[in-house]
Amino acid sequence: MNKGFKTKKKFGQHLLISKGVIEKIVDQLDITREDIIIEIGVGTGQLTEEILNRKPSVLYGIEIDELAYPIIEERFSNQSNFILIKKDFFDVDLRKLSERKKIKLTGNLPYNVASHILINTAFYLDILILTVFMVQKEVAEKLVAHPKTKNYTFMSVFLQTFFDIEYVMSVPARFFAPPPKVTSAVVRMLPKENPPVSMENMKKYKNFVSMLFTNRRKMLRTKINEETLKKANIKPTSRAEELTVSQFIELFSEYLSNKHNSEN
Repeated sequence: MNKGFKTKKKFGQHLLISKGVIEKIVDQLDITREDIIIEIGVGTGQLTEEILNRKPSVLYGIEIDELAYPIIEERFSNQSNFILIKKDFFDVDLRKLSERKKIKLTGNLPYNVASHILINTAFYLDILILTVFMVQKEVAEKLVAHPKTKNYTFMSVFLQTFFDIEYVMSVPARFFAPPPKVTSAVVRMLPKENPPVSMENMKKYKNFVSMLFTNRRKMLRTKINEETLKKANIKPTSRAEELTVSQFIELFSEYLSNKHNSEN
């Protein structure tokens, strides 16, 4: 870790310092010389360096912390295939960086915005080859959670609709500086070849799933028309946390159809 750099709580920064873990994360990216890779949160460049060692076509590093810029620029000044993007991730259009090609997305995600970043990746589904992220273990467990468990949330359903998600490994706090108060985990997400919800309906679907998980203990009949539920073969007394991802997709399809019919 660079001695002149101090991590900041407001950015949720915890720098990964274990070379072995870094190598395992980068292994998951399956890097080739044609790859366009985008790293979210460069920090002082530990993960960045290992990615560049594997010689991708180009690596874009997105970093919000101005104090990290001189450190990053000095460290990678001789790397012609590295481009630093001095912005907040949410202000970057990944499509412009992709140059109409597909990309691989990675990063040790800041804890305070990890869930927002994960949700956001779905909206780039059409340009993604895969994503490999380090997140809080608690978040990773939600990503792979099953119905009728406490970890099964809006995020579980929304992202499992569009990705096949693998929990790669847990990473203890001692591998970071400063050590976080929680265990972390690495997750790998592969876009589904034929997503069951179209890109044009993705935002509606996101809002729909989110709405059903609001007050998750309430029966679905209090949130959605009973006729729509019956058409989707779902008991009106069911709760959101009991439905499979397939049932959410079916219910959304019926919901859209009913809405369309009522508008005509």
